[in-house]
Amino acid sequence: MLRLALLALPPFSTDTQRFFADGLNVAQGKNPYTAPSPVKIEYSHLRSFYPPLQQIFFGAAVSVFPSPFVFRLCAGFAELVFLFWFLRRQFSRAHRLTATNQWLAVFLLFNPVSLHEIWREGHLDHIAAFLLYMAIVNARAAFAYRRSALRRYLYALGAIAFKFYGILAVAFYQQRRSALRWKRLLDRGFSVFGILCGLFFLLQFVPALYITPFAEQGVLVYAQYWHHGNGLVLLFEKFGFAAPHGVYLVQRGILVAGAIALSLYLLKKVRYYDALYFSLGSLVVFFPVQHPWYYFILFPVILLSPRWRWGMVTVCLLSPLSYLGYFPEYKAIGFVVTTTAWGIFCFTRRFAYR
Repeated sequence: MLRLALLALPPFSTDTQRFFADGLNVAQGKNPYTAPSPVKIEYSHLRSFYPPLQQIFFGAAVSVFPSPFVFRLCAGFAELVFLFWFLRRQFSRAHRLTATNQWLAVFLLFNPVSLHEIWREGHLDHIAAFLLYMAIVNARAAFAYRRSALRRYLYALGAIAFKFYGILAVAFYQQRRSALRWKRLLDRGFSVFGILCGLFFLLQFVPALYITPFAEQGVLVYAQYWHHGNGLVLLFEKFGFAAPHGVYLVQRGILVAGAIALSLYLLKKVRYYDALYFSLGSLVVFFPVQHPWYYFILFPVILLSPRWRWGMVTVCLLSPLSYLGYFPEYKAIGFVVTTTAWGIFCFTRRFAYR
């Protein structure tokens, strides 16, 4: 009932209108990367930047039901299919309702990211996140009851083509375990699976980088149009930095944090998945664009990692506070609360050496 009630509310975001515009262009045989929007949309001078598979999806959806509302229906249907499959699988294999299964079920059914971003806003990032989850369980024996190479490739490439997320499946793939940590990283990245996913990932950027006539490129797009609520960017502005420069510094800071985590892993100070999950969580929590639907990328970790589950559940529950960034008097409150919670969780972990 709650999902249906949210479906009846008008969306806050205008993203479904842009999905609709791209879908109309595709359905009419036009190139969505160069053709102007056939309907009124926000920032109409910016052309599409969604991957080709999403463009096909947009065109197919609009052909069936020519309204932006169709994307909210599609988003909700995709979530219900995954919930049915996942919960049925968990409970049938456990043969009983364990505490972990119960809490995972509660989170998947009632977390605010899914409820608001799928059913009210019609965002589609969760589809890529669910495909990534299924790619991971087929890429690493520790996460699955059985592995399938074909499913691993299909799910990973599907997640990459839909929203880039599938490239993370490479980080979970382990064909053999070397005694040397640096060699384990190379084995992942230079495996057939890693190379194919990497090339396919780069291929998705071709339309946006070489076809789409953006009015602005790179960090300026984030800074001018979708930057809001990131407390670090606002702090840099207080010290005289322009917003694009603040975004640039935050982006580099995230990369530095990931590099430090990688170095600690190579020095045998932290475990591999501790370094990976810390880097992934920090990427989302500190990302210059504070949009709650980006937190869907954490859902596979929540479903797979008991050690990091509750920290990521916490920041997902707090992520809707980022909407306060649209109000000048509250600006960075959501960012401060979420990053503080994430920092406390990370510093209370035992990053034990294994």
